Amino acid sequence: MSANVLKIGYKRMAVGGDRVIRIGQRLIHSAAYLRRNWPVTLAVGGIFRDEAPYLPEWIEFHRRQGVERFYLYENESADDWEDALAPYSEVVEVHRWPGRAAQFPAYSDCLERHRRDTRWIAFIDIDEFLFSPTGRSLPDVLDGFKHVPAVAANWRIYGTNGHESPPGGSVIDNYPVAEPEDNPINRHVKSIVFPAMTSTLVENSHAFRYYARPVGEDGKHVSGVLRDPPTADLLRINHYITRSQQEWEAKRQRPQVGNGKVVPGPGKYVGDESWIRSA
Repeated sequence: MSANVLKIGYKRMAVGGDRVIRIGQRLIHSAAYLRRNWPVTLAVGGIFRDEAPYLPEWIEFHRRQGVERFYLYENESADDWEDALAPYSEVVEVHRWPGRAAQFPAYSDCLERHRRDTRWIAFIDIDEFLFSPTGRSLPDVLDGFKHVPAVAANWRIYGTNGHESPPGGSVIDNYPVAEPEDNPINRHVKSIVFPAMTSTLVENSHAFRYYARPVGEDGKHVSGVLRDPPTADLLRINHYITRSQQEWEAKRQRPQVGNGKVVPGPGKYVGDESWIRSA
């Protein structure tokens, strides 16, 4: 195939993509479409493995933020996750989802299942806590983003806070000190998506393919998995990436749910409150 043919092909793809976005923008600005009564305003979608001790706190926290449903995928857990979720059967929908590299197919399934009944899905992990620093509920905040397919929320990363082994009590109480806000890792985002305007072709757990242009909390367009400056004034995700040192070591030694691989070397975290600045 000649280079000219390749260039023509890429041009057609670009034009086609722009056309899809234009159509999507018209649809998402449709008053009739926006007035639709969605059975679920806000849900959280996530996949987990061996997170039983942390599921209740995570669910209770997000219910206080206004999350109505939890679409969860269980990936080969060996702990008592069923007992942990039993008290939340009215708000939790859980699917057994075995295999390696399970995250992207699970998210795709979630989008397909709920594109007609859920207005917003926040795709986050069990060690991530989404909220608004303003004190407003998440549905109230998201009501200001009616005309976009997704809102990207930035991380604030938390390390071990000096805990060698898992302490008793809640995650939020045990790990109160975040890494510096200017740490480059905080540029990472997770997405709160409008499923009807999001493709089920999932290739990344941070950002998705949309039929219009996603934005950050400031209303400006976001492209990819990073947002800079990484403000977190309206929406923030506290990411307790390590918990204790022992838990971080164990986490690094097991295959990741997302890609089925073991984190090489020390990963993003390299010791007590010491981070790779180029993450």
